Amino acid sequence: MSGKMPGKMDKVAAVAKIAEQKSARELGTSQQDHQRKCVQLDQLKQFKADYELTLEQKGSEGMPAKQLQDYRLFLGRLNQAIDQQVREIQDSEVSLVAVQARWLSKSQRKSALDHLVDERHRVQVKSRDKAEQKASDEYMMHRRSMGNDS
Repeated sequence: MSGKMPGKMDKVAAVAKIAEQKSARELGTSQQDHQRKCVQLDQLKQFKADYELTLEQKGSEGMPAKQLQDYRLFLGRLNQAIDQQVREIQDSEVSLVAVQARWLSKSQRKSALDHLVDERHRVQVKSRDKAEQKASDEYMMHRRSMGNDS
């Protein structure tokens, strides 16, 4: 049974490695998605700042009431878009923390299994080396005893 155990452990470790790699890819995707949302928020804020500056400049030059109303309406929509983007970033941060925790758990499990497989391999090698040394010693003793009998 112990002969089969290392093979099973190798399979378990291989499955853990695949799970950890998948989780790492998910983490990377989640980080990229979060970063993309942050960039979009920055772009919205910059667009709003530029738009407010244009509104201020045109307002000081005098503009028709309808055009001013349209500018303010659009500015309100920009504020709504910014608020929505902030909420998406907050949701993304919560998701990112969960994905990081899953990856960390899978990474730690993979490391522990790798360590266990490595340790079992070292024990097997040591046991095999010891058996080979014993066989070699017995062979040499047998040769000596055969040599002494002559």
